[in-house]
Amino acid sequence: MSYFAKKFISLFILIIFVQLVNAQQKSRVEILGADLFEGQVTQFGNSKKLIGNVKLKQETTLMYCDSAILYDDSNMVKAYSHVKINHNDSIHMEGDYLKYDGNSKQAYMEGNVKMYDKSMTLTTSQLNFDMANNVGYYLNNALIISDRNNLTSQYGYYYSRTRNFFFKKNVVLINPEYTMKSDTLMYNTIAKTSYFYGPTVIEGKKDKITCENGWYDTKKEISQFSINAVLYTENKILKADSLFYDRKNTIGKAFNNIELYDSVQKITLYGNYGITNGKTKITYVTQKPFAVMVMDKKDSMFLYADSIFLLQADKKLKQKEAIKAYRKVKIFKSDIQGVCDSLVYQKSDSTLSMFSAPIIWNGVNQITADTIHFYINNNQLDSFELRNNSFLISNEKGPHYNQVKGKNMKGYLDSSNIKYLRVYGNGQSIYYAKEDSINYIGINKIDCSEMEFYFVNKKISKGVFITNPDGFMYPLDELKPEELRLRGFIWREKEKPQKVYYQYKK
Repeated sequence: MSYFAKKFISLFILIIFVQLVNAQQKSRVEILGADLFEGQVTQFGNSKKLIGNVKLKQETTLMYCDSAILYDDSNMVKAYSHVKINHNDSIHMEGDYLKYDGNSKQAYMEGNVKMYDKSMTLTTSQLNFDMANNVGYYLNNALIISDRNNLTSQYGYYYSRTRNFFFKKNVVLINPEYTMKSDTLMYNTIAKTSYFYGPTVIEGKKDKITCENGWYDTKKEISQFSINAVLYTENKILKADSLFYDRKNTIGKAFNNIELYDSVQKITLYGNYGITNGKTKITYVTQKPFAVMVMDKKDSMFLYADSIFLLQADKKLKQKEAIKAYRKVKIFKSDIQGVCDSLVYQKSDSTLSMFSAPIIWNGVNQITADTIHFYINNNQLDSFELRNNSFLISNEKGPHYNQVKGKNMKGYLDSSNIKYLRVYGNGQSIYYAKEDSINYIGINKIDCSEMEFYFVNKKISKGVFITNPDGFMYPLDELKPEELRLRGFIWREKEKPQKVYYQYKK
């Protein structure tokens, strides 16, 4: 190594050493004042005992107390009674006793401890604070007050540079509008935002949320929840993979694997995306939604569509309780199936209405009309009404179809099976007359303004022709195939929903 290189290294080491020495000198705890002080030698080395209006300083940290012992050799302070610390003019601490290591800048305070800055106040029995890294922590319960939020926990860490609190075990956040309980919580005192991990419950005056992960902006009152997220509101329970909730505007959004139960309408709604609005009292679910309506203890009706709405009754909004479904609507019940383009169920008059090319299947019977209304009594389909272009087709056997056509029709059900049908206006029928349950007599083709039919075991057993009937009974083999069909006849059994199926990933 050259002479100049050796000189350079020696000079560099000397500069570093001088800087370290200066740094150590600057980091000594200084005495700024005291009423009385005296030097003494203890087992810990030289020390100074300070009494009355004690004021100490280390760099930007000021310490005040009634009395203190300053250990010169170890650069340590023990302070007693009315202890106060002002750190960087931003963090303030108070307590009954302080042990402070000037070398590591570690402070331990106990007895009526209080720490505060511009955004919060912390109260506890014991507190540790790392002045070098601006980190404080407690291990024996604390209360933090920030704006309108009061928070308690067993353990906690405070990072004053970022104003972030980390809380653990028995965490409770109390706000005038709600109470939050969690296992682990991070809270920013500037943004007033909480981040929670582990089992969490947020309970308000009119709602409750449970989850295991999420965040909550307490200023804007908006939140995001995930992992077993459930929102409980008036008469509703909403579950999903992820929930977003705007408390001020009472708007909730749900994402993936949605399950919404409405206890008033006794319906459970599923899907992959949904919105519930507390102001409009409307809940909307889409992305492969379906609903399960409890009809009785033994049976339920399944409803499928592109989108499904739940409307809550509200006098101010002049809104009645209802269920609405739009586009590619399908219904499935063990004894009745149907399709249409839109559907409305009015709770107030127990009416289920199907619009835009509706079709209903009941056993061997197919019913079509411009509009179909079902009336529900005691959670059972009790009667129905067909409006405009009404058509009933009943598969008698093989290629034989009983047919009834008219302007409007009304019918009654027994245990969800057709037992009676009446035609009003422009009535036409093709009816296969039987000698017994097997042998046919012939085919009745009748035009009659009004007529009625009775059913046994879901099949037409009797027809009564009321107003000016005009018809004839033909031998079974006399009519051509096209004469065995009324105009508009289409057998659409292939479109019939065959079973219950789940449209979303559970």
